[in-house]
Amino acid sequence: MICRIAGVLAALFLFVNGAFAADVAGSKDPPGFKRFEGSEIIYYQTRSFDQYKLARDSAACCGQGWKKFDTVEGQITRVLYRVPQGHTGLELLRNYERMLDQAGYTKNFELAPCDSSAMGDTNGSSSAWWANANVQQPIYGKDPACYFTAKGSKNGKDVNIAVMIAESQGNQWQPPGYPAPVMIKLGEVLVGVDVIVSEPVGDKMIQPKAEDMSKALADSGKVELYGIYFDTDKTDIKPESKPTLDEVAKLLKGDTALKLEVGGHTDNTGTSDHNMTLSEGRAKSVVQALVKTYGVDGGRLQAKGYGDTKPMVSNDTEDGRAKNRRVELKKI
Repeated sequence: MICRIAGVLAALFLFVNGAFAADVAGSKDPPGFKRFEGSEIIYYQTRSFDQYKLARDSAACCGQGWKKFDTVEGQITRVLYRVPQGHTGLELLRNYERMLDQAGYTKNFELAPCDSSAMGDTNGSSSAWWANANVQQPIYGKDPACYFTAKGSKNGKDVNIAVMIAESQGNQWQPPGYPAPVMIKLGEVLVGVDVIVSEPVGDKMIQPKAEDMSKALADSGKVELYGIYFDTDKTDIKPESKPTLDEVAKLLKGDTALKLEVGGHTDNTGTSDHNMTLSEGRAKSVVQALVKTYGVDGGRLQAKGYGDTKPMVSNDTEDGRAKNRRVELKKI
């Protein structure tokens, strides 16, 4: 066991940049990603805009897919790598986890680890990844496999990642349009990486104006804001939030008697306790910005975190969770 752990740790530095002569024609690593040393691309596909399903539970039964999933939309890049013999699925899993963590992505779901002692792909790890393409997979149920997803933000856009890793039992595989079969040897590890780049929902919202906020507060006593942005799992306000904060400050300066509760709300990703702490931290950051940057009297503002206890809509889809992640102003 000690030797195996040492081997995994030693392999954490085996990611490299660049393409290889054996890569399928026209393929390349997704922007900002590295590949495991010695890997070659044996399948590559891009879609300018499509729907994608991210597994959120184990397989239902007998090739019937999985029980629960999230649906996202965006530009999709799909890459399947073949890793030379001599490596294990667990080794690749740890490398990809670390690579994505260093790139700023946060893991938000996983199925059982790629351990050769596991009884094959009993949890649907490989089928969860392959279900998003009309191509027969080169993975069999007996191949030890794993699957995880992660999420981050790049250039103002939401990015979802799905990774499938499997230790192959060997296969002759020929995707549609390929002139010859791809020979996969016993013991070679296959790594599938899907990158889904989506426009953030907040960018599609109309920029709120102070007068509109004033009317909403008068009519319903509250207003939802989607123009205040935070990185995943962070409380620091992003610079692109300034136009919305400008309008909130204008609202408060135009009505000096107005007092507001600044409420932070999250989706249901993560534990309830964590979401409560995160939402409170974000609400406090908004109050702090209004006081320090705009000179608003702190006595007029009250920060409160609600976590995931007051969703606007169902959390079953990515768009729904995006709508539930918000800052809400309430008259007090």
